[in-house]
Amino acid sequence: MKEFIQKIKKDALVYLKSLNWIVLLGIAAFSIALAIINNIRVDDAKSVNWIGSQEILEKPADIL
Repeated sequence: MKEFIQKIKKDALVYLKSLNWIVLLGIAAFSIALAIINNIRVDDAKSVNWIGSQEILEKPADIL
């Protein structure tokens, strides 16, 4: 059983090393850029607040 697990780990490591990481990171960066552009393009009702989306509530006067 240990040999089987070691073989799986070895095969997974070989597979990860075979991936073209530059292309994968480029695709991720391109997707993020498209999401930002799309968020700017749509009207405000459908737009997502990315930064500062949580409203700050006032503290009640009776709590000190």
